[in-house]
This record gives sequence, structure tokens and C-alpha cells, in this order.
Amino acid sequence: MKPLFIFSFFLISISNFAQTNLIKNGSFESETLNWRGDAATISPYDKKAGKNSAVINQFVGAEWKSIDQIIDIPKKTYAIAFGGWVKADQIEGGKEAYNAGLIIAEFNTGTEKKISSENIAQVKGTVPWTNYSKTILVPDKAQKIRIMLALAQINGSVFFDDIKAIALSEEEYFKLNPITTISEGQKAIAASKQFSNGNFEENLNAWNGNGILSTTDKKEGNAAVEITSKTAEWKAIDQIADINEGNKTIEISGWLKAKDIQQGKDPWNNGMFIIEFKKDQTTKAAEDQVIGTVTGTTDWTPFKKSFQIPEGAKQYRIMVAMSVCTGTLLADNIEVKLSK
Repeated sequence: MKPLFIFSFFLISISNFAQTNLIKNGSFESETLNWRGDAATISPYDKKAGKNSAVINQFVGAEWKSIDQIIDIPKKTYAIAFGGWVKADQIEGGKEAYNAGLIIAEFNTGTEKKISSENIAQVKGTVPWTNYSKTILVPDKAQKIRIMLALAQINGSVFFDDIKAIALSEEEYFKLNPITTISEGQKAIAASKQFSNGNFEENLNAWNGNGILSTTDKKEGNAAVEITSKTAEWKAIDQIADINEGNKTIEISGWLKAKDIQQGKDPWNNGMFIIEFKKDQTTKAAEDQVIGTVTGTTDWTPFKKSFQIPEGAKQYRIMVAMSVCTGTLLADNIEVKLSK
């Protein structure tokens, strides 16, 4: 088994796999058989496929409500391809990013001691049936997986259907994610963390922070990211990527849209698109640079800027932020180009 690593660059269609689904009754055709907990009920009226889905409702209280299932990891499993369909109905925004409808994959030891966990899906607001997928390399010493379907300390309704976990051998994994043979001099570049999923077509994979997907208001494709703040505080998503040796300039572009953004007390308290250059995880290589800002209510607006990479910078961090202001900021089609 290998260390944990999330391949967010590849959106794998689980339905095309011939392997057996490790999750029992993932489509809820046998109601909640094989699932632990009583938080979910069966919906025969609103489902993605088949005759049923599972729904977790919560209208007051904002408690943690979930069902789960423990599955064994087959021997010689290199990675697990997780997937499922999720629909959200009026899930309120909470103080924490995890206050949402969730599919969680938790890797455990044989005695069910937690090793690591990852969100496969995270939804807020009202979202139509959407397929979420993520392929994760199996951590060392992991023998079991706990799949959790949850409404995490928030009110609203979340529906689940066709939940899957497919075991992949190393050979199967690399057939789906082929590696191009490279020279020794190129290995450091290949191993670096590259910017990805700037169009949010792979949900919020590769991004951290407080955003949710918007499938109704986007520039192109199927989705954009939405950040809403009802109080004047910092709310943002961000992604850190590596700068390759020899790179001298970086060009960042993207689209922003504002909905009733009320500027805070300072001029920079608005919707922002920012780049930060880093020497390491804790040290900046230069002051943050603004790529674009929006305030009030705007249509989709393009922004593009090029920067000289500061001396000593090893990484860059892209941020889309509500900078201590109120309203809603949307972003889509973010692209990064590094050049020598």
C-alpha cells in the first residue's frame, strides 16, 4: 500500500468500471439495509436512478446526522475510486466549511482506528443531482474504510444515490492514469504540484476553504465556485501549487461576478482575486498581488495579469476571497501559465 494522495486532475467515471462495488446497497434499492444509523429515510419520489434514494432531513437543531458503512479493503488494493450522486435542498450556510451535506471516506486500521479521511462530496444551498468522484491511493496500514453520508451540523435536506467504492490494483490504476516516461532532468517538474481544476468541473477538488459549487450561475461548463458572506469577515478558497525551476513569469486569468457585494470600511474590503508567492509554507517571497476586484453587482468580468516571479519563490497560492465584506462572489475559468 502507498501513502495517501488525491488525484484531483482526473475525473473518473465510476460507472464504466467492471469491478465490484465494495459498498453494499449503495443505491438503496433495499432501503437502508447494510447502513448503520437511523438518520436517513428512503425517498421513492426523488432519486437519481432505480426506485429509491436516501435522504437526510433536518429543519431545526443543526445537529450532526449521518449513516455509515464499514467495508474491508481487498488485498493488493492500490487505490479506491469513490463516487456517488448527491442532491441538496436549502442547506443553510454554517460557520464552518464542513457544515454541509457530505460523503466522507475514512481510512481505518483493522481495529477501526482512523488513519485519514477525505470528503468525496461537499454541498450547500440548493444543488440538482450531481455526480461526485475522487480516486484515493490507499494509505499504509489501512485495512478498512468507513463511508459516511452526513448532514453536518446544518439544516436542510441532502439526497444520496448510487454510492460506490471500487478497488483498483496498481495495474488498473495506471491504466486509468497513465504515466509518460520522462528523463531524469524532468522528474522534479513531473513530481511538482500543478494548479488544477480552475474551472470547477471536478467539484472543489484541489481547493481549500469556504466555497460551494454553483451549477446555475457559471461562466462556462457545468459549475462555478460561489462564496457568500452575510457578515463582514474573510471568506475564501485557495490553492497552492509549485513553481518549477527556471520559471521567470506567471500569468493568471479568470472570471469574477459580484452579487450585492457591500464594501467594508477599507478600500480592499471587497471581492478579490489574489496571488501570493511563498518561499515555504510559512514565509512569503513578496507582498500579495491583486489580479482583480469586484464590488456591487456585476456581470461576469474577465481579469488577467502577469507577474515576475520573486527571487526565492518556490510556490504560489491562488485565492478567491470575500475580503471582510458582505454579499456573494462567483469565480470561474481560472487559468495559470508559467513561463521561463
